[in-house]
Amino acid sequence: MEFPKEFEKCPICHCKDTLCRLACADEPSIPSDTFVSMEKKMTPIQDASKISTPTTKVILRHYDTCANCGFDYCTRVEKSTISTDILMRAMGVPQPQVRKR
Repeated sequence: MEFPKEFEKCPICHCKDTLCRLACADEPSIPSDTFVSMEKKMTPIQDASKISTPTTKVILRHYDTCANCGFDYCTRVEKSTISTDILMRAMGVPQPQVRKR
């Protein structure tokens, strides 16, 4: 399967518009080539307990709401890498404290 994978239409009513896309369409602070969505969920594709590298491979899933029928659905799935520190914080793993002298 090729990534990113986009789901361009609502699986219920087949509308292409989503609430976030409509709301952000005229927002000048968002670059035009940015994929916008209401919610993003991240899933590591490496064993989080054995990660010793500065970055971690993840699957990022975008969710949005259909502008026609209101159904929440996945609009895009992509593979990415993020900082391992950020992933651990997002997962609620306590980070070691650095002591200042």
